[in-house]
Amino acid sequence: MTNKKVILAIDDNIQQLKLFQGILVPKYDLRIVKSASDAMNFIHTNTADLILLDIEMPNISGFEFLNDIKKVPSYMDVPVIIVSGNTGEAFLSKARNSSAVDVLTKPVLPDQLIETIEKHL
Repeated sequence: MTNKKVILAIDDNIQQLKLFQGILVPKYDLRIVKSASDAMNFIHTNTADLILLDIEMPNISGFEFLNDIKKVPSYMDVPVIIVSGNTGEAFLSKARNSSAVDVLTKPVLPDQLIETIEKHL
């Protein structure tokens, strides 16, 4: 049995997390959390090979979380893919200039999601 890569999906939208489950569970070990604070708890006790990050969440923005996670030594080199419904030009520019390795806009097509993940693993 081969070890599946661990993907941490962070999104406050239950439907989006269910979509990720349907697409990714057959191929990856998917861990899901619904907030940045839950994600921080996860990363202090677990490892992940890649993170899917929603930017617009309550309490802390995904951009703040992205800056915080890159300060955790074991996560400095873990690729983060931003997945957001925001398609505004200013937002996309900020996202592309962040420390994330890629940006996907919702709704994400299954093939596009898998292809982007594979590119960065």
